[in-house]
Amino acid sequence: MKEGTRGGFGYINYRKKKTCITSMIILLVAVAIFFIGLLLNKMSKANLFTIVAVLCVLPWAKQIVAFIVVFPYHSVSRERYEKVAALVQEPVKLYTDLVITSPDKVMNLDFAIVGYGQVIALVGKQGQDVAYIRKYLSEGVANWGDYKVKILENEKLFLKEAANMTEKETKEEETEQVNSYLCSLIV
Repeated sequence: MKEGTRGGFGYINYRKKKTCITSMIILLVAVAIFFIGLLLNKMSKANLFTIVAVLCVLPWAKQIVAFIVVFPYHSVSRERYEKVAALVQEPVKLYTDLVITSPDKVMNLDFAIVGYGQVIALVGKQGQDVAYIRKYLSEGVANWGDYKVKILENEKLFLKEAANMTEKETKEEETEQVNSYLCSLIV
């Protein structure tokens, strides 16, 4: 996957930079609009420009929330990524730097491998509720295909599972839907 895309190498770092820069730009635009309105209306705040400046707070807040959600997590190192990428062959897909939100929690996965009727993932930040992650992803993936979901905490075990993936006949449509579903979860 291309760097900076959802599920691609370096996505978390890219997302942090993008949301930070975007929020600063929106804030500067809002302040500029507000002051232009003051200058054009003889220092009166009661004008259309003030309303537009206040409305700029909505997209600014959305960017700030996205930044806060992603901030505690970090992208995987290039060495770790290359080690896992060497094990993955087409048609299997490799996702990395996953920050997933549910109604209850924010979850981090360093890697997820999708293919041959399986989703194998490695937990990113230690101390997460692995049972919850497994249940959440299993229920979501089950809506799109007959895939078995494994969430692992140990990197050596994850690498072993990735290397031992055996070919299994799966429907191309199911595979596309599961991949699309996983990408849609990434913040």
